[in-house]
Amino acid sequence: MRTIRHFLSLAAPYWYSRQRWYAWVMLAVVIGCAMGIIEVGVYLNHWNKRFYDALARYESAVMPELILEWMGYIAVTVVLIIIGSWVQKRLFLDWREHLTEMMQGRWLANHALYRIKLVNEPDNPDQRIQEDCALLSEKTIVLVKYFIMNLFKLIAFVAILWGLSGVQNLEVFGTRIELHGYLVWVALVWSIVCTLITHLIGRKLRPLNIERQHREADFRATLLRVRDSAEQVASLRGEETEMERFSERFSRIKDNWLSLIKREFQLEAFTASYMRVNNVIAIMSALPLFLTKAMTFGDLMQARSAFSSVQDGFGWFLDYYKRIMEWAAVVDRLHRFDESLNAVQNNPSRITVSEGVLAVDSMSLFTPSGRCLARDLKLNPQTHRWILIDGRSGAGKSTFLRALAGLWPFSEGKLTIPHQDVLFVPQKSYLPFDTLKNILTYPRRGGYSDEAVENALRTVGLERLAGHLEEKKDWAQELSGGEQQRLGFARVLLNRPKLLFLDESTNQLDDASAMKLIAILKSELPQTVVLMVSHQPAVKNLAETRIEIGGPALTAS
Repeated sequence: MRTIRHFLSLAAPYWYSRQRWYAWVMLAVVIGCAMGIIEVGVYLNHWNKRFYDALARYESAVMPELILEWMGYIAVTVVLIIIGSWVQKRLFLDWREHLTEMMQGRWLANHALYRIKLVNEPDNPDQRIQEDCALLSEKTIVLVKYFIMNLFKLIAFVAILWGLSGVQNLEVFGTRIELHGYLVWVALVWSIVCTLITHLIGRKLRPLNIERQHREADFRATLLRVRDSAEQVASLRGEETEMERFSERFSRIKDNWLSLIKREFQLEAFTASYMRVNNVIAIMSALPLFLTKAMTFGDLMQARSAFSSVQDGFGWFLDYYKRIMEWAAVVDRLHRFDESLNAVQNNPSRITVSEGVLAVDSMSLFTPSGRCLARDLKLNPQTHRWILIDGRSGAGKSTFLRALAGLWPFSEGKLTIPHQDVLFVPQKSYLPFDTLKNILTYPRRGGYSDEAVENALRTVGLERLAGHLEEKKDWAQELSGGEQQRLGFARVLLNRPKLLFLDESTNQLDDASAMKLIAILKSELPQTVVLMVSHQPAVKNLAETRIEIGGPALTAS
C-alpha cells in the first residue's frame, strides 16, 4: 500500500489537473480497444466450438463461411490493436513530458539543484528525470491496461467455462456433493498455487532492481568524471588507477547481476514450466467430460480456450510479477527524489530579504550540520564599490558570498539586495553544450548583437573566438581554464549587473592578466557594486575596502 500511496502522489499532478481531460479520453480509448479485443475473443471462442464440431463431422459445406467469419474477427482485432497501440504511445509521451517538466522544474526552482547537493542528495538526479519519468509513465500504462484487460477477460470467459463445466457429482467422506462450474474452480486453485510460488521466488527482485539502477548510475558517473577530467588523469598518469576504479565499480554491477540472474532464473524456470503445463491442465481438466460424452469435440476446444483465458485472468499477478517489481522500484526511486526536493523546498533560508541597495544586518552562517561559521555579520558598502571578503581558509568567505546571492540556505539575518541585475561568477564558468554566443549571453537567450558579443570577447583578450559565435561544441573541453575565466568576464560585460559577486574568478590567470581584467570591469562598470573573494595578493590590492571574516563581527563602511 505504501508503494501505491507514493505512486498516487507522483501521478496526481497529471491525472487530476483540469487540463488533463484528454488524458482520460486517451486512457479510455486504450482500455476500450483492449476490451474490444476481449469481446472479439469471446466471439472467436464460440467460433472454435462451431469450427471443431464441423471438423469432427466432416462438414465441408460450412467451412468457407467459417473461414470468412474468422478473417473478419482477425481484421477487427488488428484494427483495435493498431488504434490502441498508437493512442497508448501518445498517452505515454504526454504523461512523460508532463512528469519530466514537473520534476526538472522543481529541481531548478529556488536553487534546489544546488541546495539538494548540500544535504542528503538522492543518487543521480539526472537519471531520475531522464529515465525514471519515462519508465513510470510507460510501465504504469502497460500494467493498468493489461490488468483491466485480464479482469474483463476473466469476467467474460468465466461464464463460458462455468456453462461448459456442467454439474459434477462428487462423494467426499460419504457425502454426495454437487459441484457447479468445476473447471472454473480448477483454474482458480491452480492460479492461487502458482501465484504463491511466484511470489516466494520473486519477492527479492524489487530490492535487487533498485540496487541495479544505483550501481549502473554510479558506474556511468565514474566514467563521466574521468571523461571530463581526461587531461588531469593523463598528466598524472592515473590511467591504471582509474582502470582499477572502473573494475571495482563494474564488479559491484556484476555481483548485483549475478544475484538478479539467479533469482530470475528461478522465476523464469517456474514460469516457463507453468506456461507449458497450462494447456495440458486445461485439456486434462475437461477430458473426463469429453470421454463421458458430456461435451463434444468442439466443446472440448472451446473449454481449452476459455480455460486459458480464465487462467490468464486469475494469473495476471503471476504473469506480470517481474514487471510489477520493476515498476515498484521505479516508484520508490522517484519518490525518494521527490521527497528530497520537498525537503529542500520546505527548508528555506531564515534570512529576511528585501529589495534595495546592498546591506547586511545580523547575518549568521552555518554549515549543513549546524556548526556556526560566522555570527552577527554586518555590511553597508555606502560609497565603496569594490569590496574584498577576506579571512583565513575555511572561515566562510565563499559561503558568505553564496548567502548574499541567495544560494546558501543555512543562514539567518536581514539582507537588502537588488532583485534584478545580479550576477555570480564562480571559479569555473558554466559552459553548456551550445553556441559560443548563447554561452556568452547566458542566462539570457538573445537580445545581444553579434557586434556587442564580439566586442566583449576582444575586450577580455579572446579576439580569436570572435568569428566562432555560431559554433556549437563542447567549449569546456576546447578552452583552457584561464580562457574560461576570461569568458566569464565577457559575460559580465554583456550583462552589466548592478551587483556582482566574484568568487576566486581569476585564480587560473597570472597576476598581470587578472589585474587587467579587474581594471576593465572598473572602467566599464563604474556603478556596479562588486564583492569578491581572492587569494591573489595583486587582486586583493585592487579592492577599495577589505572586510574580514573570522572575528565576532564583520563591518564594512
